[in-house]
Amino acid sequence: MAALLSADSLPSALGIGLQPWIAAIETVTAGLGEHASAVAANASTGIRRRIVPTPLLDHALVQARLATDALAVAVDEQRVDATRLRADAMAALGELIMWLQEAKANSVTEELGLGW
Repeated sequence: MAALLSADSLPSALGIGLQPWIAAIETVTAGLGEHASAVAANASTGIRRRIVPTPLLDHALVQARLATDALAVAVDEQRVDATRLRADAMAALGELIMWLQEAKANSVTEELGLGW
C-alpha cells in the first residue's frame, strides 16, 4: 500500500523524522496505540529541536499529536470511530506538513549543517 501522506516536500532534516509518524498513523492497529503515541511524541520533539517555532506551527504540532493520541486510544479500545479518527489524524498531520514547508531552521540546526 502506497503512503497516503508524504513528507517528500520537506527538508530532509524534517522529512526523515516525520516518516515514522506518518507510518504509525497509517498502520496502527489494536495493541499498538501506545507505540503510535510514542512515535508521534518522538517525531514532534525532534521537529521542535530543529525549527524556529511560530504560533501556527506550534498549534499544528499540538493538533497532530492530539489527533494521533485519540486514534491510538480508539484502535486499542477497538472503537468503531477509529476509521474517522485515523482520517482526522492524517488530516492533522497533512496540515502540519503544510506548515513545516514554511518552517525556518533554528540556530542549532544551522550550526550542525542541517539547515535548509
